[in-house]
Amino acid sequence: MPYLQDESVVKAEDFSNQDFSHSTLRDCVFTDCQFAGSNFRAADLSRTEFIRCQFNDPTSQLPADFSQANLRDVHFSHCNLTVVDFVRCEAYALHFEHCQLQGADLSRIDCRMPISGTELTDFTMQHCNFAYGTLAENFLAECEITDCRLTEANLDRCNLRGANLAGSELHNISASGLTIEDADLRGCSFNNLHPRDISLAGVKLHYSQLMALVEPLGLVLEPDPD
Repeated sequence: MPYLQDESVVKAEDFSNQDFSHSTLRDCVFTDCQFAGSNFRAADLSRTEFIRCQFNDPTSQLPADFSQANLRDVHFSHCNLTVVDFVRCEAYALHFEHCQLQGADLSRIDCRMPISGTELTDFTMQHCNFAYGTLAENFLAECEITDCRLTEANLDRCNLRGANLAGSELHNISASGLTIEDADLRGCSFNNLHPRDISLAGVKLHYSQLMALVEPLGLVLEPDPD
């Protein structure tokens, strides 16, 4: 394994297919680095930042593995994370911004932190392509997933109560057991949030979005008579 330590600042290095599993690399900054096929399983990467890094080789389609890693307060910006595995990672204050996350597996991540007898949640995904990805079986209440593409994403048994999903694309999502009450869906596009199957109590919408909710019920909206 290449020599790295806490608080490393690394630019334009190739770490493809390296084994960082169970290692400790806290407070690092990686910019323009290659990590295709690298193994971060159960590593401690807390407070680390990845900027314009590649975690999937477009030729071999060999992704990195972050399963069960400590990703608390980790920031990915403008990274390629296509089909990367994040299953069961510690994810409180995990932040993705302008990332390619198609097919990434973020199921069963832990975004909670117990404080004074309560549990705070913190997870952010902004301006990302998360098409075909999975957020299944997660507690993401009050979290932020804004201006993202979630086409064909798996949200089965995901708790998004009170979450901010404004501006995101939710076409053809899998939503069995989805909790989305009190969420902000203003500016979202969607086609299969069936009010008969999913409670939409307290959900924030624009008037222009009502047709997408009415059509699955077989209702026809017409303008008021003059």
